[in-house]
Amino acid sequence: MKDYYQKDVPILLKLAEHKEVLDGFPTESANSQYDARLIYNQRKPEEVQLKIYYKPSDHLYEKFRSLAKAGVSILDMIQPAVSPHKWVNPEFFEFSENSLIGIQETHYYDHDKKFLILVLQNFCLFENGRYAGDARFRLGDNAISHLAGYIQYGQLGTYDSDDKFIERNENRWTSFGPVEFMLSLNHSYKQGEPKKDFVITRDAELIIRDDSQKIKDLDLLSLGEDLCLMMSLYWEKSIDFFNALLRVNDRENYGTREVFKLSGERNDLSQEFHLKDKYSNIYDFAESIDFDKFQYLRELIREAVPRLISIKHLDDISAFMVLYNIVEKFRNFFLKNPLDGQTFTVKEEYAFIGSEGSINKFIKTKIKEIGEIVEEDDKLEFDSKAFEKVSFIKKTGLIDQFEGFIKYLKLDPGKYNIEFDQLIKVRNLIYHGNPPGRDLSPYNKELKALVYDILLAIIAR
Repeated sequence: MKDYYQKDVPILLKLAEHKEVLDGFPTESANSQYDARLIYNQRKPEEVQLKIYYKPSDHLYEKFRSLAKAGVSILDMIQPAVSPHKWVNPEFFEFSENSLIGIQETHYYDHDKKFLILVLQNFCLFENGRYAGDARFRLGDNAISHLAGYIQYGQLGTYDSDDKFIERNENRWTSFGPVEFMLSLNHSYKQGEPKKDFVITRDAELIIRDDSQKIKDLDLLSLGEDLCLMMSLYWEKSIDFFNALLRVNDRENYGTREVFKLSGERNDLSQEFHLKDKYSNIYDFAESIDFDKFQYLRELIREAVPRLISIKHLDDISAFMVLYNIVEKFRNFFLKNPLDGQTFTVKEEYAFIGSEGSINKFIKTKIKEIGEIVEEDDKLEFDSKAFEKVSFIKKTGLIDQFEGFIKYLKLDPGKYNIEFDQLIKVRNLIYHGNPPGRDLSPYNKELKALVYDILLAIIAR
């Protein structure tokens, strides 16, 4: 079912700045106001369309093509139409650099005007009269499949003053850093014949409440993205929003930023996920998370979670390499960034005699001696980069890196039914293009459990 929303938005096209490109067209290219219409799907993540209506004599589509070919940003030319009344504040757009997907020509007419279509994947619309709370995000179908278990529908009646057909609703306001959030199924119904029958239409929403009323719209947007990432981790599938309404408090005369985004969510209706038995619902999971740690490690988590989700769609060998690499990424991160002030070090595989400085100097000298057999043209560069080879010669022990890292996070290496030396051998076989010669599903099961334990160890309270 597609429910398209249409919004008329007059715009100003600043064509006069590009007369040198548009020279030769039969009509003058001046800055002019055009009627436009914004069209997007209210219930599904789809590309947004911005229709621009013009007289055929304007040759607007051909002008856009010429400008785009000359490297001119089409979106930079679009401005809000200026109202003749000073007290009217027109709605206006904000585009990102990658907003424009394409320009489509049409041969249809609306009365005496043609229209072209700008196909967009994301942009913001600032509105002056609309207010929908602090922040409200429309989520894709992946969230609906889980939220359905949080709400029980009954017959039309008086179960609640607001929701006439909900018997049970287990959603609740839950703290997440400086705000509270709650998930909801925004629903409506249509009575059929006979009138006792009705059809419920449900849409998943994430609602954020900011009691301080001080958090800026972009910060609210960032918090919504964080919550989608947290839900993706918990439900082990991509959870994303495609439309958001955000309260604006730092722009005079404008109350709402509406965000349109083409979500990259991959459809996944499965109900099984690793954390299902540990946390009974998303709110319990959210309450277990240390918000400050989550923020500090946000980019690391943002990189790991999509890869962790992807293994459901991969063969065993590919899944093994993805999981192995995730553990490596975490280990390498904490080698450089201590957790809770506790330094993580890796024992060297080879034991050397002498101080750290003398060992490094000795190895560097020996590497420079190798430079005697390097071509003259490359010798200077080779000598200058000798220090980069020191760590390679010293060679760290991979087994110790894994077990040491697990112990560093206060996890028990013995919990995982896996031999870490065999894990590394399998990785090396695959890396060099050789078949592993064994069933990898037990390895993947233990590696996946390890990845989740690592994530919980670094972000849980």
